[in-house]
Amino acid sequence: MPSLRLPRARGAARAAGAAPARRTKTPLGRVTATLLVGTLAALGPILEGALGDGRGWTIGLLILLAAPSLARASGPRFHPLDPETYIPAAYFLSVAYSPILRLLISREFSLSSHETAAMRVAYAGAVGCALACTALSRRQETPDLQRLVPAHRPKATLDQDWATILVGMVGLGLVATWIATIGVGRFFSMNYASNHLEADGKGLLTGGWHLIGVAVVYLFLRVVSLRKAGLAVPRVVSLAGFCFFVSFLLNTIMGRRGPLVWTVLSVALAAHAFGIQIRRVWLAIGMVGVLFYGIVVEGARAEQGSGLDAQISSASAYLDRIENPLEIGELQRVYANLVSVVNEQPPIISYPGESWVNAVLILVPKPLWSERPLGLAQRYAMWTAPDLARRGAGFAMGAAAEGYLNFGLAGTAIEIAVFSALFFMMPLLVAGARGSPLLARAAAVNLASFAYNQFRGELTALLKIAVSLGIALLATVVLTSVVAHLRRGLAALGPTRRRSGRRLRDPRLGPSSALGR
Repeated sequence: MPSLRLPRARGAARAAGAAPARRTKTPLGRVTATLLVGTLAALGPILEGALGDGRGWTIGLLILLAAPSLARASGPRFHPLDPETYIPAAYFLSVAYSPILRLLISREFSLSSHETAAMRVAYAGAVGCALACTALSRRQETPDLQRLVPAHRPKATLDQDWATILVGMVGLGLVATWIATIGVGRFFSMNYASNHLEADGKGLLTGGWHLIGVAVVYLFLRVVSLRKAGLAVPRVVSLAGFCFFVSFLLNTIMGRRGPLVWTVLSVALAAHAFGIQIRRVWLAIGMVGVLFYGIVVEGARAEQGSGLDAQISSASAYLDRIENPLEIGELQRVYANLVSVVNEQPPIISYPGESWVNAVLILVPKPLWSERPLGLAQRYAMWTAPDLARRGAGFAMGAAAEGYLNFGLAGTAIEIAVFSALFFMMPLLVAGARGSPLLARAAAVNLASFAYNQFRGELTALLKIAVSLGIALLATVVLTSVVAHLRRGLAALGPTRRRSGRRLRDPRLGPSSALGR
C-alpha cells in the first residue's frame, strides 16, 4: 500500500520548532474567551431590568447561546454540527424555542409572569452551557489515516470489524429477547403507553439499541476511512452496517421516533468530526425531513396496535389538523413542565441534590433492587397526574428543571454546564481528535447525539445511556482480542494442515483442486 504520509513542505522543521510557542498561547486565548462570555452573563439581568416581561431574559439567552460559536477556537463560524453551535442549539430547543415563538407571535411581545420566571431559570442554564462550550473549544484536526487504515492489512476485514459486528448482533439479540418476553403477537398489537410500561425495569435488554448504534457508526466510519484511502470496502462491513441501520426502523413501528433520529444524527456528527463537509442546505433538508417524520410518527401512534391502515389514517388526520407547523407539541410540553416546576415547586425531592444521588442508585438493575428510588420524571408524573402515570404516561423532566429543584438557579447552571462539558463537548472533542480510533469516535458521537434528548431529560437517563455505550465499547475491545487470538491460532494451524495433507495424499491421484486449497 502506498504511504499516506504527505511530504513535508519547506520550513517544516522551523514550523515544528515553533509549535510549543503556539501551544502556550492557546490556553490564554481560551481563558480570555471564557472570561468574555462570563462577562456577557450580566446582560440578562440588565436587559430584563430595562425591558421586563421576559424580553431581557430572552435576548440575553440568545446572545449567550451564540457566544460559543463566535468565540470558537478556530474562528467564528455557525455550522450546525460544530460542537460550539450544536450543543447550545440543542439546549435552545429544550427550553427556549417554544417561549420565543410565543413571544414573537404575541401582540404585546411579552411573556406572562409565570413564563418569565421560567425564562430566568432557562437563562441560568444558558450561562452554564456557554461557559462550558467556550472553555473546552478546540481546533478541528484532520484524522490520521495511516493509523485508522492499518498498512499491514489494508484490504482485510479487521479483527475489530468482526468484534463490532458481533457486538451489534448481541444488541439485536437483547432487543429480540425483550420482544420475546412480551410475545411477538402482543408486541405488535400494544398501544404506545403499554409499550413503555413493558420496557420499565428491562433496561438491560432495551439497552441493546445502544450496542447496535455503536456498530452502525463504527462501520460507517470504517467505510469512510477506506474510501478516503482509496481502498475497496469489504462486503461484510457494508452489508452488516446496512442491516444494523435498518433494524432501527423497528422503533418506528413501536411509535418511537427518537432512536432512528439519534442514529442518523450520530452518523452526521461522526462524518463532520472526520472532516467530511456536509453543506448546510442538506442539513436544512434533513431537519425538515426529521420534523415531518416526527409529526407522522406522533400522529400514527394514537392508533398504535390497531393495524397499519389505522395508523396511516391517524397520521394523515393529524397532519390535516396542524395549523402552524412551527408549533411543535413536544417542545411546548417540555417548556410547560419547566413553567410548572419553577412556579409551583412540587415537593418531589426530600433534600437538595437528592435526584443527583438517586441518578446513580437507579443504575442498579430493577431485578436486583425492586425498591430502588423512582426517577424525578416518574415522581413528577405521580404528583401532577397520578392516573396517567399509572397507565404509563410520562412528563419530560428537563435538566434545567432538575437542577432548579435541587439547588435553584445555581443548580440549573451547574447541571447544564456538566451536561454540556462531560457528556457532549468532550465526546465531540474525542471524535474530532487526530489520533482517535474509530471505535472511540463511534461511542463518542453516539453519546453526544443525545444532547437535545437529555437537555429535556434528567441525569439518570443520561447515566444509563453512558453506561450502555461504555459496555458496548468494552465488549468490542474484549471481543477484538478474542477474534485476534482465534485468527492467530487458525493461521498457525493452517500450514500444518497443508503439510499433513501433502504427506498423506497418494501421488497417483494427481494435484489437489483449487477448491480444496
